[in-house]
Amino acid sequence: MQYYSQRYKKMKRFLHLATLAIGASALAATVPSSLAGVPAQSQPILLSQNVNFQPPNVTAPGGRQGGTHRGSKLCPAGLSITPLVPPTNIGLTLTESPTIFVYVPQTSAEIEFTLLTENEDKVVYEKTFKLKESGIVGISVPATGDNNKSLEVGKRYVWSFSMVCEPEDRSADSVVKGFVQRIAPQPTLKSDLANPDPMTRLNVYAKNGIWYETLATLAQMRRQTPGDARLTAKWTQLLQSQGLESVAAQPLVGPL
Repeated sequence: MQYYSQRYKKMKRFLHLATLAIGASALAATVPSSLAGVPAQSQPILLSQNVNFQPPNVTAPGGRQGGTHRGSKLCPAGLSITPLVPPTNIGLTLTESPTIFVYVPQTSAEIEFTLLTENEDKVVYEKTFKLKESGIVGISVPATGDNNKSLEVGKRYVWSFSMVCEPEDRSADSVVKGFVQRIAPQPTLKSDLANPDPMTRLNVYAKNGIWYETLATLAQMRRQTPGDARLTAKWTQLLQSQGLESVAAQPLVGPL
């Protein structure tokens, strides 16, 4: 009798263990194999979140880097301004009052911004400023007023940033130049930009190669939510895609 009692207990335990094994197997089947054994972790920023700027088929003379200067008390040798513009040295805009961004290193020198017609015979707008700290600043061209003219559709304009290294000798300025061209939006583009969502408009600008609005929209979004790591990543990726990795991590300062 004792023999049958021990055998019954062994069989009962075997059935219990088998039931547990079957349950565990069923639970594992409900978990995707790609997640099995992977600890919980924060998701990385996906490449699909990048700002995919599509450069238009336009070019301009010169490069975005200025010439070397001999160095002075205000501007040590090697100190230079870096304009935020594609390698083609030109960007498109849809507005008469675009914002042009530039990186200014630590300097006590004045910075002079000038916007001229393409042949550089007429001044459209000019502004002089100083920065207390190094960083990326945007200069917004005002809409048509008493002291400036409108940017006309279909025309190119030349802008320059001059670091006034020796006020008594302007030939010693450290100067960078670039171009802006205003275009008229096609009906489809105008319709797409009617979306109130800034992220949607950002992607529309980038997809259509509208450089100045792409940069200005993203800069405004970063100012509104400076702690958003996704926007910081988008900004860094956008600048790196245009060969501006040397200033991609620099802070936004201003606006002026």
